[in-house]
Amino acid sequence: MKFKRRSTGSKTRLLSREQLAIWLDALDPPAAGISTIDGFLAAMAVSPRFIEPEAWMVTILGERARNVLEGTRMAAAIRSILARYEQICDELAESPETYAPVYMRTDDGEVLLEEFANGFFTGMRLALDAWTPFVSDPEIGYPLAMLVGHSSQTGGPTWIDQLADPAAKGALADAWRVVPNIILMVHDRCYETRTDSMIPADLFNPS
Repeated sequence: MKFKRRSTGSKTRLLSREQLAIWLDALDPPAAGISTIDGFLAAMAVSPRFIEPEAWMVTILGERARNVLEGTRMAAAIRSILARYEQICDELAESPETYAPVYMRTDDGEVLLEEFANGFFTGMRLALDAWTPFVSDPEIGYPLAMLVGHSSQTGGPTWIDQLADPAAKGALADAWRVVPNIILMVHDRCYETRTDSMIPADLFNPS
Protein backbone atom coordinates (compact mmCIF):
# COMPACT_ATOMS: atom_id res chain seq x y z
CA MET A 1 0.00 0.00 0.00
CA LYS A 2 1.88 3.00 -1.29
CA PHE A 3 0.54 6.45 -1.97
CA LYS A 4 1.75 8.23 -5.09
CA ARG A 5 1.63 12.01 -5.33
CA ARG A 6 -0.36 13.65 -8.08
CA SER A 7 1.38 16.48 -9.90
CA THR A 8 -1.58 18.75 -9.05
CA GLY A 9 -0.80 18.45 -5.35
CA SER A 10 -4.27 17.12 -4.52
CA LYS A 11 -4.85 16.60 -0.82
CA THR A 12 -6.67 13.50 0.40
CA ARG A 13 -9.56 14.05 2.79
CA LEU A 14 -11.16 11.50 5.06
CA LEU A 15 -14.58 10.10 4.23
CA SER A 16 -17.46 10.03 6.66
CA ARG A 17 -18.73 6.59 7.66
CA GLU A 18 -21.72 7.04 5.35
CA GLN A 19 -19.53 8.13 2.43
CA LEU A 20 -17.22 5.17 2.97
CA ALA A 21 -20.18 2.77 3.08
CA ILE A 22 -21.53 4.11 -0.22
CA TRP A 23 -18.10 3.90 -1.85
CA LEU A 24 -17.54 0.32 -0.65
CA ASP A 25 -20.97 -0.73 -1.89
CA ALA A 26 -20.21 0.59 -5.38
CA LEU A 27 -16.91 -1.28 -5.83
CA ASP A 28 -16.59 -3.98 -8.50
CA PRO A 29 -15.64 -6.58 -7.43
CA PRO A 30 -17.36 -5.82 -4.13
CA ALA A 31 -15.54 -5.23 -0.86
CA ALA A 32 -16.58 -5.91 2.73
CA GLY A 33 -19.11 -3.63 4.39
CA ILE A 34 -18.55 -1.17 7.22
CA SER A 35 -19.42 -3.55 10.07
CA THR A 36 -17.27 -6.35 8.64
CA ILE A 37 -14.34 -3.96 8.28
CA ASP A 38 -14.86 -2.71 11.83
CA GLY A 39 -14.70 -6.26 13.18
CA PHE A 40 -11.57 -6.88 11.13
CA LEU A 41 -9.93 -3.70 12.47
CA ALA A 42 -10.80 -4.76 16.02
CA ALA A 43 -9.01 -8.06 15.41
CA MET A 44 -5.97 -6.19 14.07
CA ALA A 45 -5.95 -3.92 17.11
CA VAL A 46 -6.01 -6.76 19.66
CA SER A 47 -4.18 -9.50 17.75
CA PRO A 48 -1.37 -11.30 19.61
CA ARG A 49 0.77 -10.63 16.53
CA PHE A 50 1.17 -7.13 15.14
CA ILE A 51 0.53 -6.99 11.40
CA GLU A 52 1.50 -3.93 9.37
CA PRO A 53 -1.51 -2.09 7.89
CA GLU A 54 0.14 -2.30 4.47
CA ALA A 55 -0.17 -6.08 4.71
CA TRP A 56 -3.76 -6.31 5.92
CA MET A 57 -5.30 -3.51 3.85
CA VAL A 58 -5.19 -5.81 0.81
CA THR A 59 -7.34 -8.31 2.73
CA ILE A 60 -10.04 -5.63 2.94
CA LEU A 61 -9.80 -3.95 -0.46
CA GLY A 62 -7.86 -6.40 -2.64
CA GLU A 63 -4.97 -5.62 -4.95
CA ARG A 64 -6.50 -2.25 -5.84
CA ALA A 65 -5.21 -1.02 -2.46
CA ARG A 66 -1.64 -1.07 -3.76
CA ASN A 67 0.10 1.94 -5.37
CA VAL A 68 -2.76 4.37 -4.79
CA LEU A 69 -2.75 7.93 -6.08
CA GLU A 70 -3.15 10.69 -3.49
CA GLY A 71 -6.29 12.74 -3.96
CA THR A 72 -8.33 9.80 -5.28
CA ARG A 73 -11.39 8.26 -3.68
CA MET A 74 -9.38 5.09 -3.04
CA ALA A 75 -6.75 7.06 -1.12
CA ALA A 76 -9.48 8.75 0.91
CA ALA A 77 -11.07 5.38 1.70
CA ILE A 78 -7.76 3.86 2.80
CA ARG A 79 -6.90 6.82 5.00
CA SER A 80 -10.39 6.69 6.51
CA ILE A 81 -10.00 2.98 7.32
CA LEU A 82 -6.58 3.65 8.85
CA ALA A 83 -8.03 6.48 10.92
CA ARG A 84 -10.69 4.14 12.32
CA TYR A 85 -8.01 1.53 13.10
CA GLU A 86 -5.94 4.12 14.96
CA GLN A 87 -9.06 5.27 16.81
CA ILE A 88 -9.79 1.72 17.98
CA CYS A 89 -6.18 1.24 19.10
CA ASP A 90 -6.17 4.55 20.99
CA GLU A 91 -9.52 3.95 22.67
CA LEU A 92 -8.65 0.44 23.84
CA ALA A 93 -5.33 1.65 25.22
CA GLU A 94 -6.33 4.97 26.74
CA SER A 95 -10.12 5.25 27.13
CA PRO A 96 -11.71 1.79 26.78
CA GLU A 97 -15.07 3.03 28.00
CA THR A 98 -15.42 5.00 24.75
CA TYR A 99 -14.87 2.04 22.41
CA ALA A 100 -18.03 1.20 20.46
CA PRO A 101 -18.12 -1.45 17.71
CA VAL A 102 -19.99 -0.67 14.51
CA TYR A 103 -22.89 -3.10 14.06
CA MET A 104 -25.43 -3.64 11.34
CA ARG A 105 -29.01 -3.08 12.45
CA THR A 106 -32.40 -3.94 10.99
CA ASP A 107 -35.01 -1.27 10.30
CA ASP A 108 -36.53 -2.25 13.65
CA GLY A 109 -33.24 -1.61 15.46
CA GLU A 110 -32.25 -5.25 15.98
CA VAL A 111 -28.47 -5.64 16.16
CA LEU A 112 -26.94 -8.10 13.68
CA LEU A 113 -23.55 -9.29 14.90
CA GLU A 114 -22.73 -11.64 12.02
CA GLU A 115 -20.88 -9.14 9.79
CA PHE A 116 -18.75 -7.81 12.67
CA ALA A 117 -17.98 -11.39 13.69
CA ASN A 118 -17.06 -12.30 10.11
CA GLY A 119 -14.60 -9.43 9.99
CA PHE A 120 -13.09 -10.33 13.35
CA PHE A 121 -12.65 -13.99 12.39
CA THR A 122 -11.10 -12.99 9.05
CA GLY A 123 -8.58 -10.91 11.00
CA MET A 124 -7.84 -13.81 13.35
CA ARG A 125 -7.04 -16.07 10.40
CA LEU A 126 -4.16 -13.80 9.36
CA ALA A 127 -2.27 -14.95 12.47
CA LEU A 128 -4.14 -18.05 13.57
CA ASP A 129 -1.04 -19.73 14.98
CA ALA A 130 -0.47 -16.76 17.28
CA TRP A 131 -4.10 -16.85 18.40
CA THR A 132 -4.13 -20.60 19.17
CA PRO A 133 -2.65 -20.52 22.71
CA PHE A 134 -4.97 -17.69 23.70
CA VAL A 135 -8.06 -19.33 22.25
CA SER A 136 -7.09 -22.53 24.10
CA ASP A 137 -7.25 -20.63 27.39
CA PRO A 138 -10.89 -20.88 28.62
CA GLU A 139 -10.70 -17.39 30.12
CA ILE A 140 -10.26 -16.02 26.62
CA GLY A 141 -11.59 -18.81 24.43
CA TYR A 142 -15.06 -18.97 25.95
CA PRO A 143 -15.77 -15.22 25.72
CA LEU A 144 -14.34 -15.16 22.18
CA ALA A 145 -16.72 -17.98 21.27
CA MET A 146 -19.63 -15.64 22.05
CA LEU A 147 -18.32 -13.36 19.30
CA VAL A 148 -16.86 -15.78 16.74
CA GLY A 149 -19.90 -18.03 17.17
CA HIS A 150 -21.87 -15.50 15.13
CA SER A 151 -19.50 -15.77 12.16
CA SER A 152 -20.62 -17.56 9.00
CA GLN A 153 -16.98 -17.74 7.83
CA THR A 154 -15.97 -20.64 10.09
CA GLY A 155 -16.87 -23.35 7.58
CA GLY A 156 -20.52 -23.93 8.43
CA PRO A 157 -23.65 -22.29 9.80
CA THR A 158 -23.24 -19.84 12.65
CA TRP A 159 -23.33 -21.36 16.12
CA ILE A 160 -26.43 -19.36 16.93
CA ASP A 161 -28.25 -21.04 14.01
CA GLN A 162 -27.27 -24.46 15.38
CA LEU A 163 -28.64 -23.90 18.88
CA ALA A 164 -31.83 -25.82 19.66
CA ASP A 165 -32.31 -24.36 23.14
CA PRO A 166 -34.29 -21.09 22.78
CA ALA A 167 -32.82 -19.72 26.02
CA ALA A 168 -29.24 -20.36 24.90
CA LYS A 169 -30.01 -18.97 21.47
CA GLY A 170 -31.45 -15.84 23.04
CA ALA A 171 -28.41 -15.37 25.25
CA LEU A 172 -26.03 -15.67 22.32
CA ALA A 173 -28.18 -13.31 20.25
CA ASP A 174 -27.65 -10.71 22.95
CA ALA A 175 -23.87 -11.16 22.92
CA TRP A 176 -23.34 -7.87 21.05
CA ARG A 177 -23.84 -6.06 24.36
CA VAL A 178 -20.65 -7.57 25.84
CA VAL A 179 -18.50 -7.50 22.70
CA PRO A 180 -16.73 -4.28 23.79
CA ASN A 181 -15.75 -6.01 27.04
CA ILE A 182 -14.54 -9.09 25.15
CA ILE A 183 -12.45 -6.96 22.78
CA LEU A 184 -10.92 -5.05 25.69
CA MET A 185 -10.11 -8.25 27.60
CA VAL A 186 -8.37 -9.76 24.56
CA HIS A 187 -6.51 -6.49 23.98
CA ASP A 188 -5.13 -6.51 27.51
CA ARG A 189 -4.29 -10.23 27.59
CA CYS A 190 -2.49 -10.14 24.23
CA TYR A 191 -0.73 -6.83 24.82
CA GLU A 192 2.69 -8.19 25.77
CA THR A 193 2.80 -10.75 22.96
CA ARG A 194 1.63 -8.17 20.44
CA THR A 195 4.23 -5.65 21.62
CA ASP A 196 7.01 -8.24 21.44
CA SER A 197 6.03 -9.05 17.85
CA MET A 198 6.71 -5.43 16.86
CA ILE A 199 10.40 -5.77 17.80
CA PRO A 200 12.66 -7.03 15.00
CA ALA A 201 14.06 -10.50 15.77
CA ASP A 202 17.66 -9.34 15.29
CA LEU A 203 17.33 -7.05 18.29
CA PHE A 204 17.09 -10.14 20.49
CA ASN A 205 20.21 -11.63 18.90
CA PRO A 206 22.67 -8.78 18.31
CA SER A 207 25.74 -9.79 16.35
